Amino acid sequence: MGGWLVLSAVIFFAKKDIKKNRKTFLLIILAISIVTANIIVLNGFIDGITDDFLDRSMETSSGHVNIYPEVKDRYIDGYDIKALKLEQTGIVSYAPRLSAVGSISYKDKTKPIQILSLDPEKENRVTKILSKLDSGETLGSNDSSSILISYRLADELNIRPGDDVALVFEKGESKAYKIKGIIRTGLELDKNTVIMTFEEAQERLGLNNKASLILVRLPEKDMAEEYRDILSRELAVTRIKVWREEIESAVSSMRVYRDITDSINIIGLFAAAVSVGVILYLNVLNKRREIGIMKAVGMKGYQVFAVYIIQAVFLGAIGLLLGSVLGYLGTAYLEAHPFYDPVFGTMGPRFYMYLIFDAAAIISLTMVLAASYPAFTASRINIIKAIWGG
Repeated sequence: MGGWLVLSAVIFFAKKDIKKNRKTFLLIILAISIVTANIIVLNGFIDGITDDFLDRSMETSSGHVNIYPEVKDRYIDGYDIKALKLEQTGIVSYAPRLSAVGSISYKDKTKPIQILSLDPEKENRVTKILSKLDSGETLGSNDSSSILISYRLADELNIRPGDDVALVFEKGESKAYKIKGIIRTGLELDKNTVIMTFEEAQERLGLNNKASLILVRLPEKDMAEEYRDILSRELAVTRIKVWREEIESAVSSMRVYRDITDSINIIGLFAAAVSVGVILYLNVLNKRREIGIMKAVGMKGYQVFAVYIIQAVFLGAIGLLLGSVLGYLGTAYLEAHPFYDPVFGTMGPRFYMYLIFDAAAIISLTMVLAASYPAFTASRINIIKAIWGG
């Protein structure tokens, strides 16, 4: 037979077999659809959580470039001069931060705290941390006697906006403050953080002209590597991290969840492959006579092999199409109705087109591998024994 006639014959017998065994092949399509939808939803969920976590990190804890004290130092010295130089380097904005430890007391309860001080006006140009309010109002530049606290700390002490608390700083000085608002970031900051103005912390800690960290916002975040060298040279500092380095720890922690998801997907794929392989193999055994007749009319072993591979690819394509629709609908529903976590806030999947492409590649390979042994068995069937039941 010519090449086109061979292909036509293979497709004809593949379609004929599918029509005769609709119920059997519907089970295969159902299995592939479920596995495909599962892959899309699970991967979308992990990608959604990861992207949300990274977005929160960038919105609250990092600039495009972050300037740190030297390894041997706790603070950046000469902040005022460095701030003036920063304004001449073409950046969009910068925000200094000063970190310290202390304790907070409310009524008869006392808790250790992490103090984070910032300049509200500058901070709002770099991050969105001051907008992450759970209740109350945000901090202003003139709020020297007001503070924000994290929601977990507020819950532990049963504090509400408007309450008065006492802070003790690491050098022993104490002062009363009014709770202006409660923040919720979905990050480690929610554990025991108190936020106050930069100038107030400088005065209480006796740290004029110093900073623990300077966050820098650039015209484009992809310019971070270029500006690392510029800022290092202009400001005479060596400890500079770009945003990719800052979120690396967050990405690493998310890899654990990715590994768990991959394991679940592998188990599902293995179960589907075994199911498809067994169904196709039983179909081959039940069609020995038909296979013998196919060979008797001139089909070669490789052509019989191709019949079952084409069947698997065709069924896989239908299952993939249905599974993609189910996966998209499931992801869209969960994206619109995310889960709520008391620590991280809302968590839900995100849909990306590459999720379908990844699922298509995995499912196609799985179907071909699952069909290979049944197809090979069919191609090796002896004509005489098959026709006469030997």
